[in-house]
Amino acid sequence: MLRHNPRFKKFSLLAAASIALPLGIATISLAGGPPPQRQGKPVSQPATMPEMPDAEKPTPAGKPTVSEGTPPARFPMPGARVTPTAGMVTIKLVNTTNAIINYQVVGVTPPRTLGEQSEILLQNLTTPLTLTYQRPDGGLLLVRPQATAMPGMLQVSFGATTDLGADTKSLEVQEDGRVFLN
Repeated sequence: MLRHNPRFKKFSLLAAASIALPLGIATISLAGGPPPQRQGKPVSQPATMPEMPDAEKPTPAGKPTVSEGTPPARFPMPGARVTPTAGMVTIKLVNTTNAIINYQVVGVTPPRTLGEQSEILLQNLTTPLTLTYQRPDGGLLLVRPQATAMPGMLQVSFGATTDLGADTKSLEVQEDGRVFLN
């Protein structure tokens, strides 16, 4: 039968402390010593932020509000610029994929289909306008808008991609001719 010896218990505590203390000191010295003392507020307490004007406050859903005529937050710079002629543009859709693309100019055309490796000209479209598009097979699209040499004409090329970050679902042409992908 084992009996507990109080002297043995004190000895094992003393032995553990004598091993751990130098090891702890060595670890601190190898790590560069204790962290420096900081003055001011602890890092865990954020500094107070100045009150934002109502136009810049986030909406309840967490998305910033966008005032009329400003570009979407995802693409702050226009993807292209076209010069509208009398407030109208012509859009040439070019499908370079081997897939069908469904598209629609919102409020102007019904849903339509653009065949594989084909193109179509959409004329006399009043700005601002929104063009939506998607592949029925769920594939991703790389969309490249670019102004052409012809005034008031925008060419939109559709290519295939595997990059989720490059995939978009709509294109907006604003009154001043700025083009944004969403």
